[in-house]
Amino acid sequence: MAANHNSLASRFPTIDRCASIGRENHTVIADMDGTLLRGRDSFPYFALVAFEVGGGGGCALRLLFLLLASPLAGTLYYFVSSESAGIQVLIFATMAGMKVRDIESVARAVLPKFYSTDLHPESWHLFSSCGKRCVLTANPKIMVEAFLKDYLGAYMVVGTEIETYKGRATGLVSKPGIFVGGRAVNRVVLTNSG
Repeated sequence: MAANHNSLASRFPTIDRCASIGRENHTVIADMDGTLLRGRDSFPYFALVAFEVGGGGGCALRLLFLLLASPLAGTLYYFVSSESAGIQVLIFATMAGMKVRDIESVARAVLPKFYSTDLHPESWHLFSSCGKRCVLTANPKIMVEAFLKDYLGAYMVVGTEIETYKGRATGLVSKPGIFVGGRAVNRVVLTNSG
């Protein structure tokens, strides 16, 4: 899978080599973290969700749980080279037991302000010049879709899906799992082929 991803990535120029003029009929596919957003670290956004959705004393406990789980997520992400396991830890620590509608509410009302301040200007300029815009992200789609569609005009958002039960997030991830690397390329091909 990595070989397919690397060969596909080598066929497309980097942002600094792309002109934004005359792209109205083009489709762009961009990664959210580290491309559209300057940073690759999603922890602050998970912390915002934990704080905002928790309400009252619950937010302090959930935020504390997320802070205690973050070294494990960081270890998995940076030292074991398992981005998907690290993100799974953050998703579980943040969302387990939360009402889906509360997560969606924070994703619409709070997160866009913070995502907007982290937007990479050159990436945004090129992204916004294209007619159809698709975004890939390892983050839960429920957290990012409102911002990407409502504020950045994304046509399609392909990201990690969380599992729910009776209107609440379980903290687990739906199959095929965390949306990273070669899996991202394969999912876009499958999504666009239907």
